Amino acid sequence: MKHTNIANKQFFLATLVALVLCLGATLAAAQTEGILHSFLGGTADGAQSFNGLIADSAGNLYGTAGYEGPGGQGIVFQLTPPSGSGGTWTENIIYSFLGTSDGSVPVSNLVMDSAGAIYGTSAGAGTFNCGTLYQLVPPSGGGAWTENTLYNFPCNGGAETGPMAVVRDPNTGTIYGSVEQGGSFFGGWVYEMVPPASGGTWTYTVLHNFNINPRSAGYANGCNPWSLILGPKGDLYGTTIYCGLGGGTVYRLAPPSGGGTIWSLSLLYSFGASNTSPNGYNPYGLLIGLSGVLYGGTAQGGSSGYGTIYSLTRPQSGTGGPWTETIIHNFALVDGNDPTAGVILGPAGSLYGTTSGGGSHGGLCGFYLGCGTVFQLTPGPDGTWTETVLHSFAPTGGDAINPNPGPLLERGGNLYGATYNGGADGNGAVYAIHP
Repeated sequence: MKHTNIANKQFFLATLVALVLCLGATLAAAQTEGILHSFLGGTADGAQSFNGLIADSAGNLYGTAGYEGPGGQGIVFQLTPPSGSGGTWTENIIYSFLGTSDGSVPVSNLVMDSAGAIYGTSAGAGTFNCGTLYQLVPPSGGGAWTENTLYNFPCNGGAETGPMAVVRDPNTGTIYGSVEQGGSFFGGWVYEMVPPASGGTWTYTVLHNFNINPRSAGYANGCNPWSLILGPKGDLYGTTIYCGLGGGTVYRLAPPSGGGTIWSLSLLYSFGASNTSPNGYNPYGLLIGLSGVLYGGTAQGGSSGYGTIYSLTRPQSGTGGPWTETIIHNFALVDGNDPTAGVILGPAGSLYGTTSGGGSHGGLCGFYLGCGTVFQLTPGPDGTWTETVLHSFAPTGGDAINPNPGPLLERGGNLYGATYNGGADGNGAVYAIHP
């Protein structure tokens, strides 16, 4: 990814009515960005959000800030929309990490079950000091949320392993996740956590270990897994940011059939060997779109080296072999740089996403050249896509800068996201945009 050497990034609702109540007619009329919350940092609030937002049926937003907070080790927060016109969103810290058995530095996305419990992973602390899988249970009649540590991740020779994405099967309640480093072959792994039938403990199983050794056959499947999504048949799709041909892969894990226990990995696509590869390099976010087409972003590569948005189309039935990649868009810095968040699906097949850098405000901005953008890609009848930059983040005026690697959240025709820099106090912010 193209940014300065100041920092080396490793980790990287509300309804329409509620947004209009908060941001007024300016947002709707000007189709621009509004800041819902600026993180204060210190002991009063968290700082630096590293992933996307989720929402409950009441329009409340939930997310994480990786650092600081009352416990000093990051927070999980709730943002409640205003009750009247012109009001502000209200932050409630529902959990503050202590850096002990509960974990520290919450960096993964969040998922919520039907009872309102929230699940996520932390990158540090826990029993082995290498992160936790945690559950936050809402209070039944007021009071505090309850934190339960479901699993303590092991270390890779004492180094952090980087538990990243989590996804939940709504039919079974099973949690699936990826860990970026370590494991049996040091290339990271994918796991499942099966909830108990009644009481008891959750059951943890490793589904696949990636191999970081270039001399191994497994190296071709990729290493350092990042994103993970659930397919329509209970299968898993994900990305690795390295190995394969060098620049990462897209893979599928199929559940066992016929009473077996072994999940089967299929390599769908391998990206190029360098950060100048025209087909992209370092795939992060992933989406299953219409007709089973996969969409994602690469942090680097493409025609200008600033990253791509691509699609992958499955081979014709029965032919096997790799999927076919199509580059939908090549970023050129002025419109964005480092689209690690990937894209989400909008109306009429349009795609929305963010870039952590680039945009109209050039020069140093946080970790990157440029402060980042929010963009829309619209498909045309001839198969081409048209990009529109919906917002270019600015380093002045208290704007949010450097959108995090989490995907946007769409609710009621509006887009919601968070950043790990910028805002009124420089600690990151939560923003909303009406396309």
